[in-house]
Amino acid sequence: MINNYLHGQYAFMLPTATVVATSCQLAGIGGAALFSPIFLLVFPYLGPQYPLESAGAALASALLTECFGFASGLSGYARRGLVDWEVAGRFLTVSIPTALLGALSAKYVASNPVLLQSLYATLMLGLSCYLLLAPRPEEVAKLAAEEECDVDGFFADGRAVRYKIAADGTEFSYLSPPRGGSKSSIMATSAGGSLTGILGVGIGEVVLPQLVRGCCMPLPVAAGTSVAIVVTTALTAAVVQFLTLAASVEGSLVEGLVAVVPLNLVQYTVPGVLLGGQLAPFLASRETFSDEDIERFAATLFAIVGTAFAIKASTGIIGS
Repeated sequence: MINNYLHGQYAFMLPTATVVATSCQLAGIGGAALFSPIFLLVFPYLGPQYPLESAGAALASALLTECFGFASGLSGYARRGLVDWEVAGRFLTVSIPTALLGALSAKYVASNPVLLQSLYATLMLGLSCYLLLAPRPEEVAKLAAEEECDVDGFFADGRAVRYKIAADGTEFSYLSPPRGGSKSSIMATSAGGSLTGILGVGIGEVVLPQLVRGCCMPLPVAAGTSVAIVVTTALTAAVVQFLTLAASVEGSLVEGLVAVVPLNLVQYTVPGVLLGGQLAPFLASRETFSDEDIERFAATLFAIVGTAFAIKASTGIIGS
C-alpha cells in the first residue's frame, strides 16, 4: 500500500506542495497563488493523463489545498492564544459573503480561458509588485508605533480597547475595529474576499495591514487573527466551488463530490502543505533565509508565472 502511494501518479506533488507551502508562508502569500498555475500551466506539459478535468476543478483544488496549509498554521496560533475570534468574526461578515459571490462566479470565469488567464496574469504580476514594494508586516507595525499608536488615547472615538492574554501570559492591548467598519475597510475586505472566492488569493493581503495599522494590533495577534480569516474565507469559497461542480454531475450530491474532487491529487498536496505549514515557522525561527532573499525569489517567480499567463492569454502559445 505504501509502495503504491509513493509511486502514485501525482506522488511528485508531495515534495512540490511542501516546497510551495513553505515558500508562500515564508513570503506571507496564499499557496493557491502558485498551486493554480501548477495545475493549469504545468500539468498539461506532463502528459494527457495529468491535467484536471476542468479549470474550475483546478481552482477549487488549489483553494482546498491552501485551506489545509493555513489550517496547520492556525492551529499553532490558536494553541498560543494569538487569535482574536471576535475581531476575526467582524471581518468575516464582509469577506464570507463576497467570497461566496466570487466562488459562484468562478465557474463562469473558469469557462472563459482568456479571461481566466488574464486575471491570473494580473494577479501574479500584482503579487510580484506587492512583494517588492509593500512594507513587510514588521515594518507596518513599526510605522504604527511611530504614529504613536497609543491605545490609551483612543477612547474619544468610541472604540473600546481590547485585551488579549496569550498562552504564555503575555498581555496585548489594541483597539476594536470601528462598529460597522469604515468604508475603506469594507471596500478593501470585499475586494480581497471576492478575489479569494475566484482565484484563492487576496483576503490575507488586505486584512493584515488593517489589523496592524487600523486597530494598533500587535503583530503576533494580527498574524493569528489574519490566518483565521483567511482559512474561513478560503474554505467557504472552496466548498462553494466544489458544490457548484458537483451539481453539474449526474447523480446525488455525494456522488458528484466524489467525482469532482481529485482525491488522487489532494492525497499528496494536503500532506505536503501540512508539512510546509510546520516547516516554514521552523525555518523562519532559525533565519535560514533572509526576508529579502525570500521576497526577491517569490517576486521573481510570480513575475515569470504572470508573464507566462499573459503570453498564453494573448497568443495561446503556452500549454496549447
